[in-house]
Amino acid sequence: MDLTLDMFETQPADEAASEVISQPVSGHYRTAAARFYRNRAGMICAAILILLIVAALAGPIFFPRTKGGMRYENVPDPRYQNQQPTTGEQLLVLDDGWIAPEVRIQANFDTGVPLVPGEKIPAPTNLRVVGKATVEGVTLQWKPVEGISGYEIYRLSSRKDDIDMEKLRRGATGTMLLSRIDDPAQYSYTDSLGLDPSEHYGYALLPFVSHVETDEIKRGATAAVVGTTVIKTIRLSDAKSIDAEAEAGGRIRGRAFLFGTDDLGRDIFARVLTGSRVDLALVFIVPTLCLIIGLLFGSALGLAGGKIDAIFMRALEVLDALPALLLMIILQLVLGKGMIGLVIAMSVFGWTGFARIIRGEVLRLREIEFVQASRLLGAPLLRIILKHLAPNLVGVMIAVWSSRMPGVIVSEAFLSLLGLGLGPPAASWGMVLNDAARQFQTQPVQFLLPCIFVAIAVLAFFIFADAVGDAFNPKIAEG
Repeated sequence: MDLTLDMFETQPADEAASEVISQPVSGHYRTAAARFYRNRAGMICAAILILLIVAALAGPIFFPRTKGGMRYENVPDPRYQNQQPTTGEQLLVLDDGWIAPEVRIQANFDTGVPLVPGEKIPAPTNLRVVGKATVEGVTLQWKPVEGISGYEIYRLSSRKDDIDMEKLRRGATGTMLLSRIDDPAQYSYTDSLGLDPSEHYGYALLPFVSHVETDEIKRGATAAVVGTTVIKTIRLSDAKSIDAEAEAGGRIRGRAFLFGTDDLGRDIFARVLTGSRVDLALVFIVPTLCLIIGLLFGSALGLAGGKIDAIFMRALEVLDALPALLLMIILQLVLGKGMIGLVIAMSVFGWTGFARIIRGEVLRLREIEFVQASRLLGAPLLRIILKHLAPNLVGVMIAVWSSRMPGVIVSEAFLSLLGLGLGPPAASWGMVLNDAARQFQTQPVQFLLPCIFVAIAVLAFFIFADAVGDAFNPKIAEG
């Protein structure tokens, strides 16, 4: 079929309709924000960082109050040294004047009974735990046996009704001789030697006969055995600091130590949470200072060009070639410990990367008409940078600013592990790891839990910075 002109007709132009914008206007920043919202990993990490900031600011408000004006996270407490992580255990409240029960001796015990032969030594009966078995002590009582010289009391790693008597006598692994009682009339004993509430203990009571003439000791063929677990205790005065209504003999829930305590009895989670304030402050202060210096220096070089630009760029390349961590260590040694020293050490040479990136953007922007016009009108260099270049570099500045954040945390932790961070007893993530590293062989949890916390925070900053960089990258937007 052939097309002819009479098949077409001219449509009248609607000038009003041609001026209508059918799609909403989307600027550069709105597009970048929309692109960031679509980045699921970036949004999750942003939520984690917001939660971290809120916890760092509000968390220490809820710490227990301390006497003497010292901050809770810095208060050493020998009662809680090297505690394992807990959400708050049930504690038995003991009176402040509590002492271990006295040894009991049977009054009407007949000591004149002849000693029985070694092969006929009877086993004690009615061995039992009296009262509450606590970390303060486990009190045992039994019915005294006549015709013997005394008793040996062993602690077992667990209760075993069919214990190997030969291993018991040899003191094999899992058995410990607590005491040898030379008075057969004694029928009680209290064990208070390093009891652990996480363990299950067994006790074996073994009678023996000793012959003075031959100095020979013969032990019974069987032993009485009893098992128990122990519970933690707290003194009444300490309990009232947790619960004002606590009473002796009752139980309360003890303090929660989510990350445990260190060798001084300080709450590690509280120190990590308070240390977040220091690291978050560094995360915002150091990149901001580097950005300001890099913006001014990079913009000035980009606008100047020529030999000045070439000379200073070679100087920047030399600075970039130097080991950054070594320079920070030297500066920190010169400046001394403290927050100001950390900020200066991380910022003095940290701006060079910002300057190189911003210089490259300025070389592109300086050829645009409004920058050329401002230069021809004689505008000062600082005015050109702040009024014309900086607003057009916001996207780049945000991307490079956020990319510096994870490195600040790592640098602070590294310097603190070398003993060059904040001075004790101040808390920062690096200081907490430095304190825990000394206990790693015996208390690895003290190091691993804060390390995992810091690793998650650093990873969140890395992914967040990467998402911000992608959001402001026009090449990704076109792809």
